[in-house]
Amino acid sequence: MIELLFPVAVCGAAVLFGRKKPKSDQEQIELVFRNLGVGGKVGKEKQTFVYPKLINKHQVENGIEYVYSTTVGLPDKILTPLKDILSSTLNKPLKLKYKKYLTITVYNEPIPEKVLYKEVPRMEGWVVPLGKSEVGWHFHDFDKTPHMTIAGTTRFGKTKMLKNNMTYLIEQHPDDVEFLIIDLKGKLEFNRYSKLKQVRTVCGDPFEAFEQLSLLHAELTNTMSEFLDAGWSNIVETTKKKRLFVIVDEAAQLAPDKFMDGESKKAMGGCQYFLSEIARVAGGLGVRLIYATQYPTADTLPRQIKQNSDIKISFRLPAGYASEVAIDDRGAEKLPSDVPGRALIKTHEIIEVQTPLITDEEMMERVGPYVITERKDVSPEIGSSITKFGEDGVSQP
Repeated sequence: MIELLFPVAVCGAAVLFGRKKPKSDQEQIELVFRNLGVGGKVGKEKQTFVYPKLINKHQVENGIEYVYSTTVGLPDKILTPLKDILSSTLNKPLKLKYKKYLTITVYNEPIPEKVLYKEVPRMEGWVVPLGKSEVGWHFHDFDKTPHMTIAGTTRFGKTKMLKNNMTYLIEQHPDDVEFLIIDLKGKLEFNRYSKLKQVRTVCGDPFEAFEQLSLLHAELTNTMSEFLDAGWSNIVETTKKKRLFVIVDEAAQLAPDKFMDGESKKAMGGCQYFLSEIARVAGGLGVRLIYATQYPTADTLPRQIKQNSDIKISFRLPAGYASEVAIDDRGAEKLPSDVPGRALIKTHEIIEVQTPLITDEEMMERVGPYVITERKDVSPEIGSSITKFGEDGVSQP
């Protein structure tokens, strides 16, 4: 029989160590266990109280990992305050995990408050940098998880991250990547990149976006037939190299409102339908969706897009409710308000990173060699690229 003892009432109080200060992080961790009563009584009579016992300690990148056995399961309502108290006691960043054993990783240095794009390591594959945490750089592989959502209050790094992704993909795959960009800030952020050979077009309002997404929808129908005839289910299983990224910035502008006229509502509703279809079926065909919105709600972040985007990123948000919509958990509202670029990355776990900073000047310096003055691969009738994203070659008009 095991009884859990954890006096939550003392969680908000300072842990008193007496006159002699412990000499090591391990001593302080174990003193916190004792002062908070983390452990349990064992035996039929429940006479013996057992604290977590250290069974392994080893060096990791930028810190030390302590592994403890414990006599009881530790639920989140215990782990969360325990992590906060340990972090304040040690005055160091740490990660706490419980899965059979209680693992506490104490880091020597915190997450940096600023990292530059030029510091990002070069990686192979269809990957983009997410940012740097206490343990180093984190990347996302779009061939494994094709769709991404990004949320965050203005000026905290959302659009910078879109530009990070775009720059990295062009530098790594200059001949195989394509972009269809829906910049609902009236093209103010991305129009300067519209003449890159990798950019099909930049749409500045829902009507332009609806036209281009309609063309893409028809293209996807043909590509799906091609895959069906060839017996393919996913582009990563083929020799096809090209990938098309549909980037949506300020997606809240696609949410219809009751005061709008019928044509505007129709265009916005159509855009949301096409984007939801991309999220639902187009990943296997080589299309990747990056969907960014300033304030996530059920209207601005459609369910099909959210459910089919297995990586969710959030910069600082003003409320816990918005964080729950963005990453299915609270926390984005607690990100520091004085550190632009700080974000939470949600996959099977949540990690906090500092995303790379890139300026428009640096981005243009890097991608500028791919600017073209005359687009020979564009149909003048429809104003869109006729390069098929599922093919290695270029179709002829």
